[in-house]
Amino acid sequence: MRVIIGNEGIEVETDIIQIEDIDNKTLTEEILSNKDRRLSWNPLQSRYEDTELLVTTASKKLLFKIDTSVKLNVNPLLKGEEVWSHILEPNQSTMYHDHKEERDGVSFVYYVTYPEDSGNLVFEFDVLGKKVCKSIKPKVGELILFPTYMPHYSTRNISNEIRISISGNYFPMNR
Repeated sequence: MRVIIGNEGIEVETDIIQIEDIDNKTLTEEILSNKDRRLSWNPLQSRYEDTELLVTTASKKLLFKIDTSVKLNVNPLLKGEEVWSHILEPNQSTMYHDHKEERDGVSFVYYVTYPEDSGNLVFEFDVLGKKVCKSIKPKVGELILFPTYMPHYSTRNISNEIRISISGNYFPMNR
């Protein structure tokens, strides 16, 4: 993600990569079969919609492709340290949050399903005292990369279907 300040104002460019040859139907079934393994049972916490990602043939293939994309497009010295699945049910949204820890890294989100009107990914931050918003309408198979410190949220899922994504973080290997 790059913020460009020019004569036309502030513009945000996002790294979006289409990942091919992934069995999203199988990933969907596996994630939904594991939906009771939430990372938080508190509906007021950002991780309430997050679940453990099962280690399967389908998830390993996707994570390999994500790892390759991060290393080719961002930095070969980054290592994936966390991954989870995200189930956004009808009428749910995610809270404003970031993924920063004590160090900077790269976060990702991959869209396994994206029913129409199931919530956009929105980055919201300040640049030179101005609030900047970048809303992305995801597509199935898209991998979106962004800095771990970048605040974001998902708008409400106003569809009648579940939206599923897989997210994670990469950090420098030397720590």
